Amino acid sequence: MRLSLGRVTRGALWLSIGVALSNFFGFIYWVLISKMVGVEIIGKAATIIGLNMLIISLLNLGIPTGAQRFMGFSYGRNDHAKLSEYFYTNILFMFATSLLTGLFFILLGLASISILSLDSLSLIFLGILTIFGMGGGWSTVGQSFCNTVVKTEYVALSQLSSSLLRLVISLALVFAGYEFVGVMVGYVVASLVFSILQLLLPVRMLRSLRSRFSTSLSSLIDCVKAGMVSWLPNILSLFGQWLGVLGVYAFVGLAETGLFFIALTVTSIVVSFSQSILTLSFPMVSGMVNGRKRMMSRVVRFSASVMMPITFFLIAYPHVIPMLLGGQYIASSELIRILSIGYILSPIILGYVYYAYAVDRYRDVLAVGLAGTIPRLILYPLMINWYGEMGAAIAFSTASPIQLLAVLVNASKINYKLHLRDHLKIIALPGVVSTLLVLLNVSWPIGIVTILLTSYILYARLGMITKDDLREVGEAVLSRKVLEKIYPHIRELLSLIYGT
Repeated sequence: MRLSLGRVTRGALWLSIGVALSNFFGFIYWVLISKMVGVEIIGKAATIIGLNMLIISLLNLGIPTGAQRFMGFSYGRNDHAKLSEYFYTNILFMFATSLLTGLFFILLGLASISILSLDSLSLIFLGILTIFGMGGGWSTVGQSFCNTVVKTEYVALSQLSSSLLRLVISLALVFAGYEFVGVMVGYVVASLVFSILQLLLPVRMLRSLRSRFSTSLSSLIDCVKAGMVSWLPNILSLFGQWLGVLGVYAFVGLAETGLFFIALTVTSIVVSFSQSILTLSFPMVSGMVNGRKRMMSRVVRFSASVMMPITFFLIAYPHVIPMLLGGQYIASSELIRILSIGYILSPIILGYVYYAYAVDRYRDVLAVGLAGTIPRLILYPLMINWYGEMGAAIAFSTASPIQLLAVLVNASKINYKLHLRDHLKIIALPGVVSTLLVLLNVSWPIGIVTILLTSYILYARLGMITKDDLREVGEAVLSRKVLEKIYPHIRELLSLIYGT
């Protein structure tokens, strides 16, 4: 199986389209819902969603990550029997654990037993979401399968369908007067639909490959063993993220929880495309024999170049999206700025983590994960107690430099080049431009155009985004025939941009 930047980027583009559409309709969802219910209800819903994410992360044992590695390995070698075995074994195991755990919370709710200050109805919704696999449950094995075979357009359509259903159902119920119930039922239906869709495509594709249904304990052990090294860091990472939400809920209040949740949602949109490129490169790099370091370095450079200008726009103009949500959300502007700063180093860190995983350096994965998440767990109680939701954002972002230090130490042991000078250029260019725009008090519509155009043109001149990158991405997105028709019309523009 050939790994190319174009193939990875095409898949990442579909993943990002799915995330973008999901986030867009999620944005519309919260704009409309926030005008119909109070911030306290949003904070209550965010608390349940956060708890669900933590529970699911504890249950999955790192299986989705391990399954993606072994499915990528099997698919790259055309071993469809093992591909089927890894898929069915792990998705069934994860569904069984989710079902049992979800029923436990539902029974607690029906018995009117309150835990974690949640009422009976909240516990019932928590149990249902756990069963349906929201937030990284059994459906992620199906999504890992789609990523492995680069059928990410199906993931995008699944995300779009579930997002639209959530929007329609929640709005109808909230309009009818069922405020909290309306919000949660929308999430429940969306989770169920997405999980079912992520099951259907792998099953159909395995049938087309004439792969029989099969399970084995060894396939489960393989994936648990491979995934376990990422399980603890992922748990700590999710705890580091969602304990921010839950910590604000516990120490401050529901309204502030809603603000922090909105800020996290906005910043996740920024990193979605960059992370999608890196995520898709992981199973493919796992299946490669030669050129892994070179390919991963190229993918990291390209993904960082795409992400940084957008990140610095949010840093320079964090008020733009909250302004669209409504006056009560303007207070989340500084949270968005701080969280965006925390993501600047993420392409370097995530790129090395995926490379280390692909070459079986599981201790490196564990070390980098712990270096980022343990500081967050230590800082959250202190910072939230002192500075409220702002302290949660600061604690979240503080961990990135510590993770980078861990990457530097481990990368030096295996001669993995991080190309930090290139990354410094990638970060500095939009950073300088956005700083000047803020100092000159330039309005945000002009600011975003200036940051994007200036950054991408300079990236081209400095070789951060090469002509080969554009060609491969263009062929993946538009096809070679379309490019051949377009190229004569843009040749002079490209020559001007690249100075050739």
